[in-house]
Amino acid sequence: MASVASFPVINMENLETEERGAAMEVIRDACENWGFFEMLNHGIAHELMDEVERVSKAHYANCREEKFKEFARRMLEAGEKGADVKGIDWESTFFVRHRPVSNLADLPDVDDHYRQVMKQFASEIEKLSERVLDLLCENLGLEKGYLKKAFAGSNGPTFGTKVSSYPPCPRPDLVDGLRAHTDAGGIILLFQDDQVSGLQLLKDGEWVDVPPMRHAIVANIGDQLEVITNGRYKSVMHRVLTRPDGNRMSIASFYNPGADAVIFPAPALAAADAAAAAYPRFVFEDYMNLYVRHKFEAKEPRFEAMKSAAEVVHAAPIATA
Repeated sequence: MASVASFPVINMENLETEERGAAMEVIRDACENWGFFEMLNHGIAHELMDEVERVSKAHYANCREEKFKEFARRMLEAGEKGADVKGIDWESTFFVRHRPVSNLADLPDVDDHYRQVMKQFASEIEKLSERVLDLLCENLGLEKGYLKKAFAGSNGPTFGTKVSSYPPCPRPDLVDGLRAHTDAGGIILLFQDDQVSGLQLLKDGEWVDVPPMRHAIVANIGDQLEVITNGRYKSVMHRVLTRPDGNRMSIASFYNPGADAVIFPAPALAAADAAAAAYPRFVFEDYMNLYVRHKFEAKEPRFEAMKSAAEVVHAAPIATA
Protein backbone atom coordinates (compact mmCIF):
# COMPACT_ATOMS: atom_id res chain seq x y z
CA MET A 1 0.00 0.00 0.00
CA ALA A 2 1.31 3.46 -0.92
CA SER A 3 2.12 5.86 1.89
CA VAL A 4 3.33 9.39 2.42
CA ALA A 5 6.74 7.95 3.33
CA SER A 6 7.10 6.52 -0.19
CA PHE A 7 5.73 9.59 -2.00
CA PRO A 8 8.22 10.53 -4.78
CA VAL A 9 10.32 13.58 -3.87
CA ILE A 10 13.11 14.84 -6.14
CA ASN A 11 15.95 17.10 -5.07
CA MET A 12 16.39 18.94 -8.36
CA GLU A 13 19.98 19.86 -7.48
CA ASN A 14 20.84 16.17 -7.84
CA LEU A 15 20.20 16.49 -11.58
CA GLU A 16 23.48 18.41 -11.77
CA THR A 17 25.53 15.76 -9.90
CA GLU A 18 26.46 12.10 -10.13
CA GLU A 19 23.02 11.44 -8.61
CA ARG A 20 21.33 12.46 -11.87
CA GLY A 21 20.54 8.92 -12.96
CA ALA A 22 18.82 8.10 -9.67
CA ALA A 23 16.84 11.36 -9.73
CA MET A 24 15.69 10.72 -13.30
CA GLU A 25 14.58 7.23 -12.28
CA VAL A 26 12.47 8.71 -9.45
CA ILE A 27 10.82 11.05 -11.98
CA ARG A 28 10.17 8.15 -14.39
CA ASP A 29 8.64 5.97 -11.68
CA ALA A 30 6.56 8.90 -10.39
CA CYS A 31 5.12 9.64 -13.84
CA GLU A 32 4.38 5.98 -14.59
CA ASN A 33 3.06 4.87 -11.20
CA TRP A 34 1.96 7.93 -9.21
CA GLY A 35 1.04 10.74 -11.62
CA PHE A 36 2.56 13.14 -9.07
CA PHE A 37 5.94 14.06 -7.65
CA GLU A 38 7.33 16.78 -5.42
CA MET A 39 10.35 18.95 -6.25
CA LEU A 40 12.80 20.53 -3.83
CA ASN A 41 15.58 22.98 -4.78
CA HIS A 42 13.80 23.68 -8.06
CA GLY A 43 15.37 27.09 -8.62
CA ILE A 44 12.50 29.38 -7.57
CA ALA A 45 13.72 31.69 -4.81
CA HIS A 46 12.30 30.95 -1.37
CA GLU A 47 11.89 34.66 -0.77
CA LEU A 48 9.62 34.95 -3.81
CA MET A 49 7.58 31.95 -2.69
CA ASP A 50 7.22 33.43 0.80
CA GLU A 51 5.96 36.69 -0.68
CA VAL A 52 3.50 34.88 -2.98
CA GLU A 53 2.15 33.06 0.06
CA ARG A 54 1.93 36.23 2.13
CA VAL A 55 0.10 38.33 -0.46
CA SER A 56 -2.21 35.48 -1.48
CA LYS A 57 -3.31 34.82 2.08
CA ALA A 58 -3.72 38.54 2.73
CA HIS A 59 -5.81 38.92 -0.42
CA TYR A 60 -8.17 36.17 0.71
CA ALA A 61 -8.52 37.69 4.18
CA ASN A 62 -9.10 41.21 2.87
CA CYS A 63 -11.16 40.61 -0.27
CA ARG A 64 -12.73 37.17 -0.30
CA GLU A 65 -13.25 35.85 3.22
CA GLU A 66 -16.53 37.59 4.05
CA LYS A 67 -18.08 36.58 0.74
CA PHE A 68 -17.01 32.99 1.30
CA LYS A 69 -18.46 32.94 4.82
CA GLU A 70 -21.87 33.90 3.45
CA PHE A 71 -21.65 31.18 0.79
CA ALA A 72 -20.54 28.65 3.43
CA ARG A 73 -23.37 29.56 5.79
CA ARG A 74 -26.01 29.00 3.11
CA MET A 75 -24.43 25.74 1.94
CA LEU A 76 -24.16 24.28 5.45
CA GLU A 77 -27.73 25.26 6.25
CA ALA A 78 -28.92 23.44 3.13
CA GLY A 79 -26.77 20.40 3.88
CA GLU A 80 -27.93 20.14 7.47
CA LYS A 81 -31.54 20.24 6.25
CA GLY A 82 -30.88 17.20 4.10
CA ALA A 83 -29.96 18.76 0.76
CA ASP A 84 -27.20 17.01 -1.18
CA VAL A 85 -24.30 19.49 -1.29
CA LYS A 86 -21.66 16.97 -2.44
CA GLY A 87 -21.73 18.56 -5.87
CA ILE A 88 -20.43 21.87 -4.48
CA ASP A 89 -16.77 22.50 -3.68
CA TRP A 90 -15.68 24.19 -0.43
CA GLU A 91 -13.19 26.56 -2.02
CA SER A 92 -12.67 30.23 -2.75
CA THR A 93 -10.86 30.62 -6.03
CA PHE A 94 -9.95 32.94 -8.88
CA PHE A 95 -8.02 32.36 -12.08
CA VAL A 96 -5.10 34.31 -13.53
CA ARG A 97 -4.50 33.82 -17.24
CA HIS A 98 -0.90 34.38 -18.40
CA ARG A 99 -0.81 33.01 -21.98
CA PRO A 100 -1.67 33.54 -24.71
CA VAL A 101 -3.04 36.84 -23.35
CA SER A 102 -2.73 37.93 -19.71
CA ASN A 103 -5.74 39.08 -17.70
CA LEU A 104 -3.64 40.10 -14.71
CA ALA A 105 -4.27 43.82 -15.23
CA ASP A 106 -8.03 43.26 -15.33
CA LEU A 107 -8.47 41.34 -12.07
CA PRO A 108 -10.60 43.22 -9.52
CA ASP A 109 -9.43 43.71 -5.91
CA VAL A 110 -5.81 42.89 -6.79
CA ASP A 111 -3.30 45.63 -6.01
CA ASP A 112 -0.24 46.48 -8.08
CA HIS A 113 2.15 44.73 -5.71
CA TYR A 114 0.19 41.49 -5.92
CA ARG A 115 0.14 41.76 -9.72
CA GLN A 116 3.91 42.28 -9.81
CA VAL A 117 4.58 39.35 -7.48
CA MET A 118 2.24 37.05 -9.40
CA LYS A 119 3.77 38.04 -12.73
CA GLN A 120 7.27 37.27 -11.44
CA PHE A 121 6.16 33.97 -9.93
CA ALA A 122 4.36 32.93 -13.13
CA SER A 123 7.50 33.62 -15.14
CA GLU A 124 9.51 31.33 -12.86
CA ILE A 125 6.83 28.62 -12.88
CA GLU A 126 6.64 28.72 -16.67
CA LYS A 127 10.39 28.18 -16.94
CA LEU A 128 10.21 25.32 -14.45
CA SER A 129 7.29 23.76 -16.36
CA GLU A 130 9.31 23.75 -19.56
CA ARG A 131 12.33 22.32 -17.74
CA VAL A 132 10.19 19.51 -16.34
CA LEU A 133 8.73 18.79 -19.79
CA ASP A 134 12.25 18.39 -21.16
CA LEU A 135 13.13 16.01 -18.32
CA LEU A 136 10.09 13.96 -19.28
CA CYS A 137 11.24 14.01 -22.93
CA GLU A 138 14.62 12.69 -21.84
CA ASN A 139 13.08 9.85 -19.85
CA LEU A 140 10.72 9.00 -22.71
CA GLY A 141 13.45 9.02 -25.35
CA LEU A 142 11.87 11.94 -27.17
CA GLU A 143 13.92 14.79 -28.61
CA LYS A 144 14.39 17.79 -26.33
CA GLY A 145 11.54 20.27 -26.82
CA TYR A 146 9.12 17.69 -28.25
CA LEU A 147 6.44 18.19 -25.58
CA LYS A 148 6.70 21.97 -25.64
CA LYS A 149 6.29 21.88 -29.41
CA ALA A 150 3.36 19.45 -29.14
CA PHE A 151 1.62 21.95 -26.85
CA ALA A 152 2.34 25.01 -28.98
CA GLY A 153 -0.55 25.21 -31.45
CA SER A 154 -0.47 28.38 -33.52
CA ASN A 155 -0.12 30.82 -30.58
CA GLY A 156 1.97 28.92 -28.06
CA PRO A 157 0.73 27.12 -24.93
CA THR A 158 -2.15 28.06 -22.69
CA PHE A 159 -0.77 28.96 -19.28
CA GLY A 160 -2.67 30.10 -16.21
CA THR A 161 -2.82 29.95 -12.43
CA LYS A 162 -5.70 29.00 -10.15
CA VAL A 163 -5.40 30.69 -6.75
CA SER A 164 -7.47 28.84 -4.16
CA SER A 165 -8.22 28.94 -0.46
CA TYR A 166 -9.81 26.02 1.38
CA PRO A 167 -11.09 27.56 4.62
CA PRO A 168 -11.88 25.50 7.72
CA CYS A 169 -15.14 23.56 7.44
CA PRO A 170 -17.17 22.67 10.54
CA ARG A 171 -18.86 19.77 8.71
CA PRO A 172 -16.22 17.94 6.62
CA ASP A 173 -18.64 15.00 6.45
CA LEU A 174 -21.01 17.07 4.30
CA VAL A 175 -18.78 18.50 1.61
CA ASP A 176 -15.40 18.11 -0.12
CA GLY A 177 -12.92 20.92 -0.64
CA LEU A 178 -12.56 19.87 -4.28
CA ARG A 179 -14.18 16.76 -5.73
CA ALA A 180 -12.09 13.97 -7.23
CA HIS A 181 -10.96 14.57 -10.82
CA THR A 182 -8.05 14.29 -13.21
CA ASP A 183 -6.60 17.47 -14.71
CA ALA A 184 -7.43 18.05 -18.36
CA GLY A 185 -4.23 19.71 -19.47
CA GLY A 186 -0.51 19.10 -19.70
CA ILE A 187 1.79 19.56 -16.71
CA ILE A 188 0.50 21.17 -13.52
CA LEU A 189 2.84 22.76 -10.96
CA LEU A 190 1.41 23.41 -7.52
CA PHE A 191 2.66 25.62 -4.70
CA GLN A 192 0.65 24.38 -1.73
CA ASP A 193 0.41 25.32 1.91
CA ASP A 194 3.09 23.62 3.98
CA GLN A 195 1.06 23.86 7.21
CA VAL A 196 -2.41 22.68 6.18
CA SER A 197 -2.76 19.39 4.31
CA GLY A 198 -5.76 18.15 2.33
CA LEU A 199 -4.58 17.18 -1.16
CA GLN A 200 -4.84 13.44 -1.88
CA LEU A 201 -4.28 11.26 -4.93
CA LEU A 202 -5.73 7.87 -5.75
CA LYS A 203 -3.13 5.10 -6.01
CA ASP A 204 -3.90 1.40 -6.19
CA GLY A 205 -7.43 2.04 -4.96
CA GLU A 206 -6.28 3.97 -1.87
CA TRP A 207 -6.26 7.71 -1.17
CA VAL A 208 -2.74 8.91 -0.37
CA ASP A 209 -1.81 12.32 1.08
CA VAL A 210 0.41 14.61 -0.99
CA PRO A 211 2.68 15.72 1.85
CA PRO A 212 3.01 19.46 2.50
CA MET A 213 6.70 20.43 2.35
CA ARG A 214 8.18 23.87 2.85
CA HIS A 215 9.15 25.59 -0.42
CA ALA A 216 8.33 22.51 -2.50
CA ILE A 217 6.58 22.49 -5.88
CA VAL A 218 4.30 19.56 -6.65
CA ALA A 219 4.06 18.38 -10.27
CA ASN A 220 1.24 16.29 -11.66
CA ILE A 221 0.45 14.74 -15.02
CA GLY A 222 -2.60 15.94 -16.98
CA ASP A 223 -4.75 14.04 -19.46
CA GLN A 224 -2.86 15.46 -22.47
CA LEU A 225 0.44 13.97 -21.35
CA GLU A 226 -1.26 10.60 -20.94
CA VAL A 227 -2.37 10.81 -24.58
CA ILE A 228 0.97 12.04 -25.95
CA THR A 229 2.90 9.34 -24.03
CA ASN A 230 0.45 6.70 -25.33
CA GLY A 231 -0.50 5.83 -21.77
CA ARG A 232 3.01 5.37 -20.44
CA TYR A 233 2.43 8.31 -18.09
CA LYS A 234 -0.97 8.50 -16.40
CA SER A 235 -3.10 11.34 -15.10
CA VAL A 236 -4.59 10.27 -11.77
CA MET A 237 -7.68 11.16 -9.76
CA HIS A 238 -7.01 13.59 -6.93
CA ARG A 239 -9.12 15.59 -4.49
CA VAL A 240 -8.95 18.12 -1.66
CA LEU A 241 -10.50 17.21 1.68
CA THR A 242 -12.13 19.75 3.93
CA ARG A 243 -10.67 20.20 7.39
CA PRO A 244 -12.22 21.61 10.55
CA ASP A 245 -9.12 23.76 11.18
CA GLY A 246 -6.69 25.69 9.04
CA ASN A 247 -7.12 27.61 5.78
CA ARG A 248 -5.20 25.74 3.05
CA MET A 249 -3.55 27.84 0.33
CA SER A 250 -3.22 26.34 -3.15
CA ILE A 251 -1.61 28.04 -6.15
CA ALA A 252 -1.81 25.70 -9.13
CA SER A 253 -0.29 26.69 -12.47
CA PHE A 254 -1.43 24.85 -15.59
CA TYR A 255 0.93 24.58 -18.56
CA ASN A 256 -1.52 23.33 -21.19
CA PRO A 257 -1.66 22.98 -24.97
CA GLY A 258 -2.82 25.92 -27.04
CA ALA A 259 -6.50 25.86 -27.93
CA ASP A 260 -5.87 24.71 -31.51
CA ALA A 261 -3.04 22.30 -30.72
CA VAL A 262 -3.63 18.85 -32.21
CA ILE A 263 -2.93 16.21 -29.57
CA PHE A 264 -1.99 12.62 -30.42
CA PRO A 265 0.40 9.91 -29.20
CA ALA A 266 4.03 10.60 -30.05
CA PRO A 267 4.74 8.34 -33.06
CA ALA A 268 7.93 6.99 -31.47
CA LEU A 269 6.03 5.90 -28.37
CA ALA A 270 3.02 4.56 -30.27
CA ALA A 271 5.31 2.47 -32.48
CA ALA A 272 7.33 1.21 -29.52
CA ASP A 273 4.22 0.12 -27.64
CA ALA A 274 1.76 -0.87 -30.33
CA ALA A 275 -0.04 -3.18 -27.90
CA ALA A 276 -1.08 -0.25 -25.68
CA ALA A 277 -4.57 1.15 -25.94
CA ALA A 278 -4.73 3.50 -28.91
CA TYR A 279 -5.41 7.05 -27.77
CA PRO A 280 -7.35 9.44 -30.00
CA ARG A 281 -6.16 12.37 -32.06
CA PHE A 282 -8.05 15.59 -31.31
CA VAL A 283 -7.90 19.36 -30.98
CA PHE A 284 -7.29 20.43 -27.37
CA GLU A 285 -10.17 22.96 -27.34
CA ASP A 286 -12.59 20.17 -28.33
CA TYR A 287 -11.37 18.08 -25.42
CA MET A 288 -11.78 21.01 -23.02
CA ASN A 289 -15.35 21.60 -24.20
CA LEU A 290 -16.10 18.01 -23.22
CA TYR A 291 -14.08 18.16 -20.00
CA VAL A 292 -15.93 21.12 -18.51
CA ARG A 293 -19.14 19.07 -18.60
CA HIS A 294 -17.57 15.87 -17.25
CA LYS A 295 -14.68 17.05 -15.06
CA PHE A 296 -15.69 15.05 -11.99
CA GLU A 297 -16.10 11.79 -13.87
CA ALA A 298 -13.67 9.12 -15.07
CA LYS A 299 -11.33 10.19 -17.88
CA GLU A 300 -11.70 7.02 -19.99
CA PRO A 301 -15.16 7.91 -21.37
CA ARG A 302 -13.76 11.31 -22.39
CA PHE A 303 -10.99 9.62 -24.38
CA GLU A 304 -13.54 7.26 -25.94
CA ALA A 305 -15.80 10.17 -26.90
CA MET A 306 -12.90 11.96 -28.61
CA LYS A 307 -11.96 8.74 -30.39
CA SER A 308 -15.54 8.30 -31.62
CA ALA A 309 -15.69 11.91 -32.80
CA ALA A 310 -12.46 11.41 -34.75
CA GLU A 311 -13.82 8.24 -36.36
CA VAL A 312 -16.96 10.07 -37.46
CA VAL A 313 -14.86 12.80 -39.07
CA HIS A 314 -12.68 10.26 -40.88
CA ALA A 315 -15.71 8.28 -42.03
CA ALA A 316 -17.55 11.31 -43.44
CA PRO A 317 -17.76 11.38 -47.24
CA ILE A 318 -15.63 13.94 -49.01
CA ALA A 319 -17.74 16.59 -50.75
CA THR A 320 -17.04 17.13 -54.42
CA ALA A 321 -17.69 20.26 -56.41
